[in-house]
Amino acid sequence: NRRILFTRRFILNSGEDVPSEAAADVAGDLKRLMNTLRGGFFHPAEGRVAVEEIAGSSFFRLYKACSSELSGFDLSSLRSSEERLAFWINVFNVLVIHGVIELGIRDSIKEVTNFFRRIGYNIGGMTFTADDIEHGILRGNARLPVTRQRPFRGNDPRLSLMTEHVDPRIHFALVCASRSCPPIEIYRAETLEKDLEISGRTFINSGGAIIDRGRGSMILSEIFRWYRDDFGGSNEAVLDFIAPYFYEEADRRFVEKNAGRLKISYEPYDWRLNRT
Repeated sequence: NRRILFTRRFILNSGEDVPSEAAADVAGDLKRLMNTLRGGFFHPAEGRVAVEEIAGSSFFRLYKACSSELSGFDLSSLRSSEERLAFWINVFNVLVIHGVIELGIRDSIKEVTNFFRRIGYNIGGMTFTADDIEHGILRGNARLPVTRQRPFRGNDPRLSLMTEHVDPRIHFALVCASRSCPPIEIYRAETLEKDLEISGRTFINSGGAIIDRGRGSMILSEIFRWYRDDFGGSNEAVLDFIAPYFYEEADRRFVEKNAGRLKISYEPYDWRLNRT
């Protein structure tokens, strides 16, 4: 496998002509284009999204033109917590997809050293990498799992953009372009609660949490190890959080009843590109 050792950041919308005024619904435009990406380049016979076909497409040119509008976007126009949360989740997800396409990633984001720290957008006159969005804004400037550093320091103006509280369900919604991460969805402020609940059920019931009754154990996605504190900080708290998301009532009851006794192991994260 090739590994690209980049030593600089890639601000993916910096080379485009920036309109004098951002469209009022630039976030909505990006969401719609993301949906087009999901369906327009999916090859049913192969069960994969043809990433290699996107870079030279008219869709990608349109997408890049739309992403350039983020530079002039007025972040103060996001008035409610729902608007802010939906905006940043969607921007994170399209940024990651954009990075995969722009950098020509073939099999895994691991081909690019520190991928999430390298790719970013200019939004409202400020630079945001994927790590800045996830850990700085959506996780309340939390320490990164590996480096243990906080994204924003000192008097960084981006600190004012942090969400009011950390909603652990973001981990069911953020797309990292791997087979182990959640499916690509579109999040809307007006339906955000429902959208996040659906993302939770989808993630948990598609392999995010597997019950092994015979062994009295649970096999969990590694997100529950990396972000354990976001889910309550203990094994029992994590399982209590997970339990309501199981489709089957018997599974919900089993986990709720045995949350304090079940052994937990973690499924290694599969960083290969999510092809579907």
